Amino acid sequence: MPPRGLPVPTPRLPLIALFTALVVAGCSSLDTREATAPLTSLEHPRIDAAESALAVNDPASAVALLRMAASDFSGPTATGLRLEAARVALAMGDPAAAQRLLNERDAIASADNEAITILLRTRLDETLGDRQIIDRLENLPAPLSARMVPYRLQALIDAKAASGDWIGAINDWRTLDRKALSPARRGRSEARLWQALQAAPMAALRRAADSARQPVTTQWLELAIGVRQRALDAEATRAFLADHRRSAVDAGISQRLIQRILAMQRADLSPPRRVAVLLPLSGDWAGAGRRIRDGLLAAYHADSGDSGDQPVLAFFDVGADGLSVTAAYQQARAEGAGRVIGPLRKSALRDLVASTDLSVPVLALNRIDSDRGGPRLQQFGLAPENDARATAALANQMGQERMLVIRRDDDWGSRVATAFKTALTEADAAIVGEQRYPPDQQDLSFPIKALLGIDASETRHERLESITGERFGFEARRRQDIDGLFMAARERDARLVLPQLRFHRGIGLPIFGVGTSVPGDPDSSARSDLDGLLFARMPWLLDDAPVPAADALQQQLSPADPSAARLRLQSLGIDSYRLLSGLPALARDPELSMPGASGRLSINERQQIQRALLPVQMTEAGIRRLNRVDGEAVTDRVP
Repeated sequence: MPPRGLPVPTPRLPLIALFTALVVAGCSSLDTREATAPLTSLEHPRIDAAESALAVNDPASAVALLRMAASDFSGPTATGLRLEAARVALAMGDPAAAQRLLNERDAIASADNEAITILLRTRLDETLGDRQIIDRLENLPAPLSARMVPYRLQALIDAKAASGDWIGAINDWRTLDRKALSPARRGRSEARLWQALQAAPMAALRRAADSARQPVTTQWLELAIGVRQRALDAEATRAFLADHRRSAVDAGISQRLIQRILAMQRADLSPPRRVAVLLPLSGDWAGAGRRIRDGLLAAYHADSGDSGDQPVLAFFDVGADGLSVTAAYQQARAEGAGRVIGPLRKSALRDLVASTDLSVPVLALNRIDSDRGGPRLQQFGLAPENDARATAALANQMGQERMLVIRRDDDWGSRVATAFKTALTEADAAIVGEQRYPPDQQDLSFPIKALLGIDASETRHERLESITGERFGFEARRRQDIDGLFMAARERDARLVLPQLRFHRGIGLPIFGVGTSVPGDPDSSARSDLDGLLFARMPWLLDDAPVPAADALQQQLSPADPSAARLRLQSLGIDSYRLLSGLPALARDPELSMPGASGRLSINERQQIQRALLPVQMTEAGIRRLNRVDGEAVTDRVP
């Protein structure tokens, strides 16, 4: 033991410093190259024993030995040893022990030790915000040693990425990359940066790419954006990576990261080996269940991929004569299902969510208002509210700022009309009038006249004649302060509402509806009744729709009659199967989408499958897709 009062150099322990790297960089394995670096600190038996303990992966003993060694010294040396012990404690996942060691600091502390202390306390303090972490680590009281600088940089990279400073995070990583890191540590650090970039909002990455000044930073951001955009297309990703690698200049992007990107994409696009499908195949819902099953099997057999990549499908009847949805789910889990498709009925979905922890992810075929399923529950369906929101987007594109609404007087009509009104008003348009009509009534003149203001026109005429005692030639006029009208009507009553709207001075007024207002394959009579109706249509129900492998799907569904009418629920089965390859990528990125039979598919923040539909108009000749209306361009899809 050296005599007290004499200055003693602060010890530097390479193996212990290595463990600090593991704490800050979030790693848990030793770096072989750094582990063999020679000790350049003062000699002490307990320090030698601590090094030996670390060499045999016994960090708990190393902490105790370093703490005992600290008691044999004073001043900055004692503090330094306790700091080394605190680093090891953090590395072994014992922040409480690390905190106790930091609280035992010697009264005499060097500026170097103070800088290390701030670094460790910053990592321990979970209450600090990202900006506070950055401020502390960019304003340390003394420079860190060359061995400690990488750990500070990694902490800064993490904090800047978490705060959305992508340019700063990439620039700090490039500084870190130029340090003498081993391949293993460099790979771990690069992977962490990539993971953060893949979780970043795409809009933020684009803004950063536009404002980045360093070519290397731009190349990193362009790589992240390009891979995200191609997340569902493995071939396009490989081509993009090859082009990017040829054009990149000193970006420091390793071949190991490129291989990691491709491996992650393969994992995203590989369906589970076994999939359970919970459908009502008996009872009142059997017809709907069979149509979904037919679509799912058609997609399965039309799959052009390697048959070895296809999952095993196991169907469970959860209808009147089948299992309860909970029992079917438990059996599917016991048989090794990696994902469950279904159930279809809302009541069954509520029962499943209420009674099960959903350890196996579920792609439900309906929607409920519940957060209990968490990230393991994605909700898919063909709700008419989706169509109503898409129609509102179409109306907005066409400049409809003041609109009327007429709807069925029932829950269905209320839900559809509410979805349309909400979407339209969010786009800064206005609903200036609304009327309901009885679904079982043939003559709808009263609600239609009231909606169009014709009853007010007739009342004014009658009042004028009663005042003057004379009769005048009269033609009722509808209100002139409206741009269009939305009709929340089912197929049967839509064919009553629209002709009567025309009869009551509605000619020339743009009329919008939903897909369920129109038959799947409208005949000449339906086309005449609904002529002019503007709405949004799922691709599967259009003859010229851009549905991937549409001919192969149709051949599977109707081998004897390829011209047989397509059904809405078939599209739900088709897309449920296709979503098995890509759900993880879609769930991570709300901006990502894939073409489907029921629409262009994406997943919002609530884990709901969104369907972007095609804007169309009914004509006497049939349904035609809209490209332009009154000279104005219309987008090819409406959300």
